[in-house]
Amino acid sequence: MAEVNEIKVNEIKATKGEKSATILFDFGGNVNAAVEKFGAETVYSNFTRAAVITAQAAMRRMLEDGLAEADIQKKMESWKPGVALERVIDPIAAALNKFQAMTPEAQAAFLQQLKAMKR
Repeated sequence: MAEVNEIKVNEIKATKGEKSATILFDFGGNVNAAVEKFGAETVYSNFTRAAVITAQAAMRRMLEDGLAEADIQKKMESWKPGVALERVIDPIAAALNKFQAMTPEAQAAFLQQLKAMKR
């Protein structure tokens, strides 16, 4: 049984106003129907493209959280596309990582805030 999906896009440009378009498109309804309709290579290549983008987003979050590449590799070994990864944040590592990306002025201000909090 075919499944028709609605695909909508908005174009917003300050000089021309807002335009939008909506189409109906039949993706097939399930993987077997999609393979029959578009071919296995197309279905697989689109799956891998989407999975790579999802993996990259997860890896970026881990980098921002201060994880080392080896730790990211270990976490990603258990990852399955379509299943959310458990996200445990080390606030100290995240703060240190953020600190490294700050300008010298922002670092100085941050250090002053930390010193003011000291008991």
